[in-house]
Amino acid sequence: MNYLEKIYSQIPIYSKNLFFEKKNKYALLIPVINEGERFISQMNKMKEGNIFSICDVYICDGGSKDSSSNPDFMKEYGCRGLIINTSDKRGQGVQLKQGFYEAIKDGYDGVIMVDGNDKDNVYESLPLFIEKLEEGYDVVQATRFSLGGQHKNTPIGRFIGIRFIASPLISFTSHFHYDDVCNGYKGFSRKYILDDRMDWFREDFNTYEYCYYPLVHVKKLGYKACQVPTIRVYPKNEIPSKIKGFSSNFKLLKEIFNLAYSKTRPDQTRPDQTKNNMY
Repeated sequence: MNYLEKIYSQIPIYSKNLFFEKKNKYALLIPVINEGERFISQMNKMKEGNIFSICDVYICDGGSKDSSSNPDFMKEYGCRGLIINTSDKRGQGVQLKQGFYEAIKDGYDGVIMVDGNDKDNVYESLPLFIEKLEEGYDVVQATRFSLGGQHKNTPIGRFIGIRFIASPLISFTSHFHYDDVCNGYKGFSRKYILDDRMDWFREDFNTYEYCYYPLVHVKKLGYKACQVPTIRVYPKNEIPSKIKGFSSNFKLLKEIFNLAYSKTRPDQTRPDQTKNNMY
């Protein structure tokens, strides 16, 4: 039994539509749920930016009631696949787990993930992620705060939380300096995803674990990390986010703290103990 067969039972049930054969070395996962016009706007920009020809795009839908889960719509834009969560588990982590599983099963060299709410300039910056993965980096993190990146209309509370709490904490425990850890625009190499010690597809990864857990352990396990500049724009007088209110933000901060001090499974952090399950 190979690794993917072994962990199949850990993947929540989903349905999928594949529209063409694998064309590129890298996959782009876009988790969405009822993003509406923001999602359509992002897809239009991606098509204009020729993104669908340089990366195989998978839409990971959490059960949307809008056009996000329309297979004809996805096929017309040039997506390779539409993955729809049909399990009773909910959360961005569930959708991404399903997408990562499909991408690794189909043999991609790396996987990039980005939100589907039209805040990121994916139509311009995706080539930077592919370039860094090609150079041998295992984690590529977007940053709007350094290296020439830009941000607009960022809510003050979110700015403070990212710059002065979350990023310093993850940087401290990971031994690598990050400026924008809450930015969900990230890329990962195949070998890092398949490292036994990461246990990437564990059952309790259901929310925002893929935003933080891989960042914490990349250097400890002997892999390479880098940041690339991106532009992240919030619309004026609106926060297109599933994280709203004091309780949601407090819960997220608690999750970030726990992930900052998380352990690999098993807890072996010496680079010479790396075990890759390439298949």
